[in-house]
Amino acid sequence: MPTRPPYPREARIVSVEKGGADQTVTWYQLRADHPKPDSLISEHNTEQEALDAKRRYEDPEKS
Repeated sequence: MPTRPPYPREARIVSVEKGGADQTVTWYQLRADHPKPDSLISEHNTEQEALDAKRRYEDPEKS
């Protein structure tokens, strides 16, 4: 199991198109550089869900 990332944690949201050429869906991935560069933390259906997850991930009170 990976170690907990040091604070302050930093994450970024990346939008990704999934699906075939005729029917794509946008997903929002939360990515961070711990434990490895560009690690996938979570995926979300909406940008708002991804922003909420980013806030929780970066919040030092949630340790």
